[in-house]
Amino acid sequence: MADEETETEDGAEGEEKAKKSPLKLILFIGLPVLILLLAGVGGFLLFSGGGDDAAEQADSLHGESGGDGHGGDTHAAAEQHAEPHYFDLREGDGEVETITTNIRSSDGRPVLVQLKLSFESTNPEMESILQSHVDPIMDQFIMFLRELREDDLYGSAGMHRVRLELLRRVNLAIEPAQVDAVLIQEFLIVD
Repeated sequence: MADEETETEDGAEGEEKAKKSPLKLILFIGLPVLILLLAGVGGFLLFSGGGDDAAEQADSLHGESGGDGHGGDTHAAAEQHAEPHYFDLREGDGEVETITTNIRSSDGRPVLVQLKLSFESTNPEMESILQSHVDPIMDQFIMFLRELREDDLYGSAGMHRVRLELLRRVNLAIEPAQVDAVLIQEFLIVD
């Protein structure tokens, strides 16, 4: 009788395993296959050249289609606004502002830095914003430059870091407006 109970328990466990194994088979084999198929179809649609039709459909759904069926009016307007404009800081007499300050040298000798900058922005009104904030911009720049050491300025990596920091500081001075890039027009180290 104990053997019959063991066989019945084994039989019940076998049926339970048989019920779970198709579920496991579906989960462990079917699910990854389904994911791969969906990824393959998505990749095919993405790289098959059907992107133009999809873009036109998206434009028409959002009401962005122009008279030519390709959304030309809004795309041209967006391109026109994305065009970069370049601005200089100007002194009261109209001359381009030259930034001159001393920096720290490793051996204590006096070192001067002179630079002229331009600013890039997609906002055509940025010139008036910059001109109305000349003093805070110059203050930010001078504070930063005076903390530099002569060694910080050598090499392209050093100049890149200086440009990024100048960009951050001009944007602090004119916020909420933002400049897209700072361009160094002249850079001179005088011993």
